[in-house]
Amino acid sequence: MRELTVVEIEDVAGAYGNGFFADIGEAIQSAVVGGVAAGFAGAIIGGKHGGDGGGALGFGIIGQGVGMVAGGVIGLVGGAVAATTVGWDTTWNVVDRVIDGFANGTLVP
Repeated sequence: MRELTVVEIEDVAGAYGNGFFADIGEAIQSAVVGGVAAGFAGAIIGGKHGGDGGGALGFGIIGQGVGMVAGGVIGLVGGAVAATTVGWDTTWNVVDRVIDGFANGTLVP
C-alpha cells in the first residue's frame, strides 16, 4: 500500500480542508461570529421572557435582568459551539438572517 500525496488527499470525494491553519482560522472565526450573534439573540429572548412570572412586586424587572444575562451567556456558548461545528458558510447565512430580521423588525424572540 502506498502513501497518498497531498494533492490526492485533497481530491478525495468528501474531503475537507484548506490546510490545518486555515481550518483553525475558520473555526475561530465561525465561533466568534456565531457566538456573538447567538448571545445577542439569547439576551433578547431571555430579557423578553425572564420576567414572565411577574416577580414579587408584580413586575419581573429582576427576572428580566437575570434572564437577559443568562440568555446572553447561554446563547454565546451554544452559538460558539454550534458555529464551530457547522462551519463558516452556514454560520454566516444564519447570522445574516438574524441581522436582517433585527434591522427590519421581523426578528421574533
